[in-house]
Amino acid sequence: MIYWEILIPILIILEFSRNTSAIGIYFTRSPESLVAPLHDEVVFDCTLNINVDNIKWLHNSKDFIHPASVHTNSNSRLVVKVESIAETGDYQCVATIGASSLASTAATLSLATLKEFDNRSLSLSEDKFKITAGNTVALNCGNPVQSDPPALIQYYKNNQPLPRTTPVSSAGSVLLKNIQSEHTGHYTCSATNNILSQVINLSMSLYLDVRSSHAAALSPRFISKPPSLYVAQKNSNVSIECAPYGEPVPTVKWLGVHKNILMHDNKTNIESGLLTIRNLSIEDSGVYDCIAENSHGKVSHSITLQVQEMPYVKNGPSESVVINEGSSETLKCEAMGTPSPKIIWYLNGKPVNDTNILVKGSILTLNNTHKYHAGFIQCFACNILGCSYWAAMIQVNPKQITQLTSQQHYYEDSTTRSPQRDRKDRNHKGKGRKKDKKKKGNEMVPPSQPNVTRLTENSVMVRWFVPPNDGLQIRFFKLQYKEVGGSWNTSSDDIQMHIRCYQVDKLLPDRDYVFKIAAVYSNDDNKSGPTSKHFFLSKGPPNRSLIPPTLVSAKAVDSTSILLEWEYLNSVLAPVQGFYVYYRATSTAGDYTKAIVDGQDTRVFVVTHLAPDTSYDLKLQSFTVHEASNFSTILTHKTFGEPKTSTDTPKWSDNIPDNVANNNNVYSTIGGVKSLYVLLGAVAAVIGAIVLLIFFTVCIYSKRLSSHSNSPELNKSSEAVSGLEPLSMNGFALKNGKMVNGCTLSMASENTHGHTHPPNGYVIHPINITSNPLAPDAKNAIEISYLANHNNNCSENEINSLPRRAMPLPTDTPRTWHSKDAKDENYV
Repeated sequence: MIYWEILIPILIILEFSRNTSAIGIYFTRSPESLVAPLHDEVVFDCTLNINVDNIKWLHNSKDFIHPASVHTNSNSRLVVKVESIAETGDYQCVATIGASSLASTAATLSLATLKEFDNRSLSLSEDKFKITAGNTVALNCGNPVQSDPPALIQYYKNNQPLPRTTPVSSAGSVLLKNIQSEHTGHYTCSATNNILSQVINLSMSLYLDVRSSHAAALSPRFISKPPSLYVAQKNSNVSIECAPYGEPVPTVKWLGVHKNILMHDNKTNIESGLLTIRNLSIEDSGVYDCIAENSHGKVSHSITLQVQEMPYVKNGPSESVVINEGSSETLKCEAMGTPSPKIIWYLNGKPVNDTNILVKGSILTLNNTHKYHAGFIQCFACNILGCSYWAAMIQVNPKQITQLTSQQHYYEDSTTRSPQRDRKDRNHKGKGRKKDKKKKGNEMVPPSQPNVTRLTENSVMVRWFVPPNDGLQIRFFKLQYKEVGGSWNTSSDDIQMHIRCYQVDKLLPDRDYVFKIAAVYSNDDNKSGPTSKHFFLSKGPPNRSLIPPTLVSAKAVDSTSILLEWEYLNSVLAPVQGFYVYYRATSTAGDYTKAIVDGQDTRVFVVTHLAPDTSYDLKLQSFTVHEASNFSTILTHKTFGEPKTSTDTPKWSDNIPDNVANNNNVYSTIGGVKSLYVLLGAVAAVIGAIVLLIFFTVCIYSKRLSSHSNSPELNKSSEAVSGLEPLSMNGFALKNGKMVNGCTLSMASENTHGHTHPPNGYVIHPINITSNPLAPDAKNAIEISYLANHNNNCSENEINSLPRRAMPLPTDTPRTWHSKDAKDENYV
């Protein structure tokens, strides 16, 4: 018994530990069900394993507006004064973390009640029973019609309470075992509700007359019909009564759910009038039979046992569910429990109620996912015993707006249209243009619903986008915000048309705010986008649990753009939604201009619309739906100077990564820079090839000249200057128009059989230089030599095998080079 008393609480703790969330955030204290009388106060507590921005309460799944009878000592504690039945029902706490929320399990508040006994369970035809000694009898007063909490049943003999050691079944019956004459007396019972301090007595009573022997034989029978249904929880114990009496004393046997005879063992304990089953499992559920028999007859009774199990979620959505905006996703929740639990889905602390979300029991389907679907998704499994839940984080990757590719239909953001093009379009007379203008030209396409991120307790970052369109040009944006229930405030700044985020300061903490973006168009009219979801701005310093990105480099792309590159280690526990880019001119001390980079895998960004030849300070932040990180280190870089001439009208790009063509989030501007590098490399390669071609042509030509100069007849002429044989690259010479490694071709006749080159691969060629090329003899000639080749490794056989294509020139061939207009000049 001691073993099971220790093991059962451990198993219950392990069972409840399954409620912990897959995301690592869970409630350490959840509200607990309470019973209270009228005009009493009850307290609900709610705490988590992390610090949260705010805790609010739900009453019957709706936002709880605190009446005068309700107050909170702190965000995590709710005190309710019970004045009427209106205060009863389910209470839940909802923890707000940034723009997401997590709901606890519900606790039920009920009124304490106690009503009269239900005598229908008693089948007494008399109030006096003559029973032979040695029998075992069970006395049952029945149950009150209603009692909350369950009433305490007390039995009396002759108006004196029975000893606490008297066995009691799980149905509330008291067992008098092996009764003797001293058990004779008048028996009554009462029910007590301790919360109400109220006691009610059963009007009916019975009298037992215990005798040593009975005059007449008596078949087995019951004083009152035993209960036919027992309900118990898994891992608990249950005691089932079956105590008929007779003369002689009947014998009792028990049959299990498989109609097998039960014996006394570690699982079951059989004693007179009582069957106890320990450590119940779901398999113990079923019908048990009690059969009592003596020599004068027998009686049987069937008992149904229902074993219930607290619900738990066996499998739920993965820890982090990443969904692309506009796409669909199916989430499944597998729950266990007896009775079978009902599945209820919550999104950001509220029951799912969205036309884009289809729920069919344990399966939830997100259709056309939007950004506001990001946050905590919870799957609650509930049955009569209570609820448990599974939580996951939904991350929505924003839809990327990309530039034209060969597979995409071309579009142009209305904010990129230049005034020159608008004027040209308005002056266009074509029928097609008129038709198009009638349909789209005057349309004012509003900005999207904004998303909000907390920066500090007094500031937030608001983000939006403009869908692709061919409508009117946007001149600038205006941001509007208000406290819920208050009036709208409008930002004093005109937000430039290429900006897609704005920081709102001077807000009050612990308030709910809403935001919207208005666009002002080229026709001086304006149109507002949809209002944001309610955003609770919590009090206190930012958590700053995110790691800031590491800014690696900044490079000027052109006179108005700078390319940023950074590094960031993605975290599964805290996936970021994107990055904020801050930039301003170094020479100013004003506010930074902000830009947004969506997607946790993006590592490059082009900052546009900068001033030429200007130095800028640049820094980054990572952000989630909850918070923003600290800033990265600041890099300073300068744009290129203004180009001298420009014929193209600058066209603004929305700086949004093109992840349609690939998944590397490469910007089109970066692709242009890479294409420029490739073009320059190709031009350099062509120029190099032309230079090499010219070089080899000169080498071949020089080689042929040198071959003629090696003729013996030509060497005798003092008027000639031998052509210098060009040095070959890496010791290569020509062979039939091709290079031969280390070979120097001999110009001797075909009958020559000797070696034609000196040792060590060097060939010495004489050069005669005369002071007067027109002199009749070579007396004044100065002979020098030069080394024609080096690193030669040609064999004699290779040389002899070469064809004799170079033939000696006639001796009368002139070898002196003169200009047409040469007079007395000397030439070499």
